[in-house]
Amino acid sequence: MGSAVVGSKALKKGLLLNPGMARGELLPFVLLALLAILTLPPCLPQAGAEVVIVDLHMDIDAGAEELVRRAISRVRAKPGDVGAVVLELDTYGGWAHIMDKIIGMISDCPATTVAFVPEGGNCFSAGAYIFMACDVTAMAPGTAVGSCMPVDALGNPADEKTVNAMAAKMRALAEAHGRNATAAEAMVFNADYTAEEALRLGVCDMVVSDLDELLSKLGLAGAARTYITGRGDAYVQLLSLISNPLLQSIMMWLALWLIIIDIFHPTFVLTVIALALLALALWGVGVIGTHPLAVALVILGSALTLVELKKPGIGFEAVGVLMVLLGVLLAYQFEPFMVLGGAEMAILLVVLAGGAVLAYYLFAMRLALRRRPEHHAPERLIGMLGTAKTPIGPGKPGVVLVASEEWTAVSNEEIPQGAKVRIIKVEGLKLEVKREA
Repeated sequence: MGSAVVGSKALKKGLLLNPGMARGELLPFVLLALLAILTLPPCLPQAGAEVVIVDLHMDIDAGAEELVRRAISRVRAKPGDVGAVVLELDTYGGWAHIMDKIIGMISDCPATTVAFVPEGGNCFSAGAYIFMACDVTAMAPGTAVGSCMPVDALGNPADEKTVNAMAAKMRALAEAHGRNATAAEAMVFNADYTAEEALRLGVCDMVVSDLDELLSKLGLAGAARTYITGRGDAYVQLLSLISNPLLQSIMMWLALWLIIIDIFHPTFVLTVIALALLALALWGVGVIGTHPLAVALVILGSALTLVELKKPGIGFEAVGVLMVLLGVLLAYQFEPFMVLGGAEMAILLVVLAGGAVLAYYLFAMRLALRRRPEHHAPERLIGMLGTAKTPIGPGKPGVVLVASEEWTAVSNEEIPQGAKVRIIKVEGLKLEVKREA
């Protein structure tokens, strides 16, 4: 068996065979023991120990964080019983904020952490940092790792300060586990390695055909396997769904319009739905730590729409739409591994077009209302003709239609339904009428 890179953390966890040499042993035996250690696999958990396998065939989002948290919780709940936590990584990246949380959990995990890129998978962007943070790294033939340069919202390389910071992070992770820091750092500048290249360069500790071979090399071939996956898990799926700042913004925007519609057509149902959407959006903001400035722009932009309803014609609606879109762009801008792709851009264009239509409609409607003659003051109805909608008589108030509006009316004479009436007096919101000959 060829020599393998052994992480210092794995040694501290006591997962390698301890030579246990007493003082005074002869030097040749010491050398033989050291040679034996160097030729072992990266870690060798106790036989019969449990292995926890986390299915991360997904974006690095809040759902992925929840799965890793469950795995670490199981390790802590069964101290000494879990030999390793295997992260099966097949990802094109995700949120830097979530990536940092997962790396933190990996660092604090009492058991050996193993990153494994299975057959047909790849590990790019934020996933590459998680890969490098594990005690042991393994890849199947035909897989690749790398391409983790931070970018802006439109996919352009991030500023030099951000790139240098992420390069230092990758270098530190590699050095902490005895790997080739230079080759690892090159991934931050979009270097990609196949499994064989990663092994040759010291980025990957071993190349294995499948999970069975991996566990065999780790001394866990007969260990009980516990699988943790988000497939079919509604809570994990929901966490992944609300992790998207674009969706958060759309939910806030939609909630606002549902409330507005419910104000003019009271049903309370739309308000309940709106509050649920708003709660989900704010939950998502808290889950992934969306930048406060981005959230503030979305909320302020939405609020300007309400201002437009109160003071039409100012143009706040259009400004509000632009502020919401700017908030979405900023939310992605603060995430160095997320890009507004074609689908996201299409959604943004739909939001922009929809917002523009709403803004134009609202402006045109309010402008038309302002240009209409003011509603007649009740006193100005005196002398106008109307129609009795119901019978009217002494002591029997009825309803008349005057100037396209219905009014309560009284009369000192009997007036049948449908008869023409003339308004002779106004008392508050009540009209006194007489039958028109």
